[in-house]
Amino acid sequence: MIKYNKGVRHFFKEDYPRLYLLSGSQITTKINLKDKSRVGYYWNIFAVTWLTINRLEDTPQHPYKTIIVERFVKRTSMIKVRELISYSQGKSNDLANQALKKFTEIFKQEQIKNKVYPLLEFK
Repeated sequence: MIKYNKGVRHFFKEDYPRLYLLSGSQITTKINLKDKSRVGYYWNIFAVTWLTINRLEDTPQHPYKTIIVERFVKRTSMIKVRELISYSQGKSNDLANQALKKFTEIFKQEQIKNKVYPLLEFK
């Protein structure tokens, strides 16, 4: 599962900060299909990212949204995330991997639903 999530981890480490700066540090969920430029595409990818995050489950059993936002968006240490979600090291690492996998699945669905092409693949 770790190899599967490597591309998503890279997306949040390298690409997400650039998308955030491109957006003018504004969180948006608005898709603009009329703008066919490269910047318009990246703006839509940023919007799809937040649509996906907002669709993630955030229950005590599956705190996926909390993990993605705290660990991968805000770059909080995993120790602090463990305290937030109240799980042990092994279980919290498993949940983080599950959250990344779920993010990937929902992200693809959101891209297709909102017609944001070409599809971004996490490899």
